[in-house]
Amino acid sequence: KTLCLLHSKEINHPPGSRLNKRFLNSLNKADYIIANSKFTKELAIRMKINKDKINIINPGINKPKKLEKIFTDKANILFNGSFINQQAFPKIITIARLEKRKNHDKILMTLKNLLIKFPTLKYISIGEGEEKSNLSKLVNELNLQKNVVFLNNVDEKLKFSLIATSNLFLMPSIIDKKSVEGFGIAFAESASYGVGSIGGKDGGASDIILHDKTGLICDGNDLNSIYTNILNFFTDNKYIDYGKEAKIFSEDFHWDKIVKKYLKLINQ
Repeated sequence: KTLCLLHSKEINHPPGSRLNKRFLNSLNKADYIIANSKFTKELAIRMKINKDKINIINPGINKPKKLEKIFTDKANILFNGSFINQQAFPKIITIARLEKRKNHDKILMTLKNLLIKFPTLKYISIGEGEEKSNLSKLVNELNLQKNVVFLNNVDEKLKFSLIATSNLFLMPSIIDKKSVEGFGIAFAESASYGVGSIGGKDGGASDIILHDKTGLICDGNDLNSIYTNILNFFTDNKYIDYGKEAKIFSEDFHWDKIVKKYLKLINQ
């Protein structure tokens, strides 16, 4: 039996186009087509893929690892180092390539507006990409040097410690040309460490973010939507409840459960 996994952007070509015809020809030969989210399945159907062959199985994640003190201490320094005798709050993190689809520029503009309410806000972005130079310039233009840190090639243990230390995982992705977020596994990883998320409505984020339960879904194209959703996330300390619910929900994405879905499908 043959399986083909869909992640969305590789199939996002106009119906009838040369690329569309090529992938339809290939996919028709597969016994099972696995979409990584409801969004990807809906996109596949719009691209004229046989809907009867499409199954939804979300990507899996490893169970959260025990955090080592040396890395949690470093995470706390990275978040709090800019503020003398004060703790950073809220502590916001994004782990993603620095590309337009991930919407880092709107994140930075939103942070500037949030400083009035959260003067000790700290944002850490982990990732590399073609937008790095533009984003660094924007940080300087917005005078956010004390509030924003860009990191790259981070040790995995430090990465997970930074996630666990944060209060919010923020990635309000948008559709950029044909590029779109099919699922967003970083949301699931953050949830496994008890951190709720805010994601964009364009893409598969809603498969892992249960709106107003494990986090919030916003319109990544609208600065005001990102801003108001961040405010709502922290109103009445709701972020604590979101984090607790996110951790529980993330267990559905552990590999032992995801593998069983594949075995059930191919053995039916």
